[in-house]
Amino acid sequence: MRKSDLLRVHDVRDAYRLIGDCRDVGSEPALWQMCMLEGLCQLIGAAVGTGGEGFWIRPTHPIEPISAFDVGFDAHGRNLYLAQFRDIGPKRDAIFLALGDVPGRVLTRTRSTIVSDAAWYRSRDFNDYRKPAGVDHCLVSVYEMSRQGGMAGIVLARGLAERDFSPGEVRLLEFFHEELGPLIGRQLVSATEPSPETLSPRLRQTLACLVEGDSEKQVAARLGLSPTTVHEYVTALYRRFGVQSRGELLAHVLRRSRRAEWIAPLSD
Repeated sequence: MRKSDLLRVHDVRDAYRLIGDCRDVGSEPALWQMCMLEGLCQLIGAAVGTGGEGFWIRPTHPIEPISAFDVGFDAHGRNLYLAQFRDIGPKRDAIFLALGDVPGRVLTRTRSTIVSDAAWYRSRDFNDYRKPAGVDHCLVSVYEMSRQGGMAGIVLARGLAERDFSPGEVRLLEFFHEELGPLIGRQLVSATEPSPETLSPRLRQTLACLVEGDSEKQVAARLGLSPTTVHEYVTALYRRFGVQSRGELLAHVLRRSRRAEWIAPLSD
């Protein structure tokens, strides 16, 4: 590794500062994702940033996107980005297809190192979407969040005729993703996490009672259920949210809920 490729102290400092900014708004995926993309565009030097989460069991399955965010496009460019996402999407994107067979929990690559110029400049992706949107060279980073296939992706792009990303910039984004990735699903709410809003009516009612301070016996009396049934519901909630105790369950749910409609008072 050349000396010029090493991370500089102020780059590391700025990366951690950006991670802190993301944590400050981490209870809402859209807020921390946008904060992250805007900060990375400034930190590394990019015109456009896109990213999001999904499921990707490499190399046997295609990406299943769950969320997508973007910064830096003008109105025309954003329309083209949305069209590209709809028509091609990560499943058929040449860059992500090339990354499918590459092992590693964190993958950070420039487009030019995984897709040849000859293939890229003949591709529909570049000619129909990226070139008209005014972007070319890309820097892509994928972080594997879980063995079940949860993944987070970041793509930074520069304008037409601008230089490619340097090895030092690649290392900086890789470092950032290595440090930020473990926080997703913890301090940073993940779009892949189960949500109280998606629970069945009975599980949601049980959870609402627990949030209001009821014991399992009180939940049973309040909902007209047997204690055994309520205990099964509580156990199902633990499994659903990946926790081991009532305290962990309540802390998880309350920390991730910005609104309280789903825990509105129940009719007694």
